Amino acid sequence: MLPPPWQQFSPFNPAVYLISCFRWSFYGVADVSVALSLGMTLLFMLLCLAAVRWIFETGYRLKTWERSGTPP
Repeated sequence: MLPPPWQQFSPFNPAVYLISCFRWSFYGVADVSVALSLGMTLLFMLLCLAAVRWIFETGYRLKTWERSGTPP
């Protein structure tokens, strides 16, 4: 139902795969295959966890806040 330009960008949105999993779990019908939805959800979660790990290991934008006492 999206206009053509947005149809090309929607596969890069992780919410598409989460919503597809919810639709499948409630109605038994999904826009995207369940295996692909679960795989993309897992991939997105791993990317987020890697970003959080990098932030904690490097202290990116955490150390400055700690020293100055105010948020950046």
